[in-house]
Amino acid sequence: MMQFIIASGSLSAPLKVHIVDVESRELVYAPIVAAEGLGPLVTRTFEMEIPVGAVANKKISYTNPYPAFCTFTMRCNQPWLLQFTPTRLQLPGGATRPLGLTFDTRVATTGILDVLVFVNDEEERTEQCFKIWTRIYRWWIGVGQQ
Repeated sequence: MMQFIIASGSLSAPLKVHIVDVESRELVYAPIVAAEGLGPLVTRTFEMEIPVGAVANKKISYTNPYPAFCTFTMRCNQPWLLQFTPTRLQLPGGATRPLGLTFDTRVATTGILDVLVFVNDEEERTEQCFKIWTRIYRWWIGVGQQ
């Protein structure tokens, strides 16, 4: 049995796999593999606009949807851009706590990104997914201003 791990978003065309006999160096099998996947189910959406070179802090609230105590870990698809405070939320059933979001565009270029925030349970299964539509723009200084 063969296993391949392909990072999300790394395929834009079918993947060619060549299986070669290491002793004779002959091609044994050459399948073309195509895969299609769906993105995560987004449960909440937000918008953020921030200039290049800036750091911005925002807060959102998160509520434990379960009646029992749970620990949630925050992850995202753009860790170079977004950090969480705290990275783990330990919440009694039904409790709500603020979650700090720090956007750091000091190493960014202008553009629009969909930042996906994954709220994972203790076994790293995604419980919820938030999408933050993020516009990073160039801050222009007008004539006569410094």
